Amino acid sequence: MPAIRKNEAMEKLALAVEGTSSDNLADYYGELFPEKVFPKGATAKAVADEIATYVRTKIEPEELVDLWNVVFPPDQRVYYDEEDGVVIYKQEEPWYAEQ
Repeated sequence: MPAIRKNEAMEKLALAVEGTSSDNLADYYGELFPEKVFPKGATAKAVADEIATYVRTKIEPEELVDLWNVVFPPDQRVYYDEEDGVVIYKQEEPWYAEQ
């Protein structure tokens, strides 16, 4: 079960956003800013920069987890551990013996 500090998770998300295709930006933007309309006519770089800046400076733990699920869909059971200040992801299913 990998765990990374919140600031490391923020940077990983920001880098992923900056390196994504323009097709994904609308999904990321909608996840972070559901009350806003996606900026029509803005360049992909401008939108990616806006999202990445928000992720690096203002994102809350709950938003981080929600965006993580959109940016990294293969990761499962992602959550933020407030006590340790880490994001935990890809937890394995509990193992149960078959009877």
